[in-house]
Amino acid sequence: MLVTFCNKVRGRLFKGGVVFKLKQETLMHRSKLIFSILGLSIFVLASSLPIRAQGDPRPVEPSYDAVLQIVIGGDDKANMPLPQNLAAVAKQLKANYPYPEYKLANTYVGRIAVNGNLENKSISNVFGQTQQGDTPSFWEWSLGKLWASSAGGGRNDLAFNMFRFGARIPVRTGNAKDASGNTQPIFNYENIGLNTGRLTVVENTPTLIGSLALPNTTGTAFLVLTLRPA
Repeated sequence: MLVTFCNKVRGRLFKGGVVFKLKQETLMHRSKLIFSILGLSIFVLASSLPIRAQGDPRPVEPSYDAVLQIVIGGDDKANMPLPQNLAAVAKQLKANYPYPEYKLANTYVGRIAVNGNLENKSISNVFGQTQQGDTPSFWEWSLGKLWASSAGGGRNDLAFNMFRFGARIPVRTGNAKDASGNTQPIFNYENIGLNTGRLTVVENTPTLIGSLALPNTTGTAFLVLTLRPA
């Protein structure tokens, strides 16, 4: 009887072990199948990415030359007359300001793409200072976030979120004697500038942005911006 009971228990344990082993093998098989499917999916996805990138390239944004011209109005005889493309601006200035003469002091160019930004910094005597060369003027101008919309007739209205022009200019405030007893001028740097928010201009058309009073003179500097297709 004891032998028979032991044989029955051993038989049940053996059968349970077989069942457990079969279940374990089934789980392992399913895990391998899942990993195989996952790996194949990743491979197919990775292989399709270059094809999609080649078939659907991002469009290239158009670029523009941003031309900033500094026009000076004053009483002095102009030795740098305004170019013909500023004729409309000259007419606008003469209708609003009393200066008998206008001259083009300088022209600055930078390139900017749609959705792009532009920043330019320089040293210049564009404001006509006559002091020594060790007191130059520092200035900068920038455009922020350019975008375009069709205006009809094949031309675009161009807008930007920000235009900034700023300068640090030396202003003579007095005199002092040096160690040799010679009189030397004293200069302090003053900030001048112009900031605008959202602004729209017509493509390839000079646009008067604003004006700045010139220090130590009765003249005025006018900022004229043109955006033309590059």
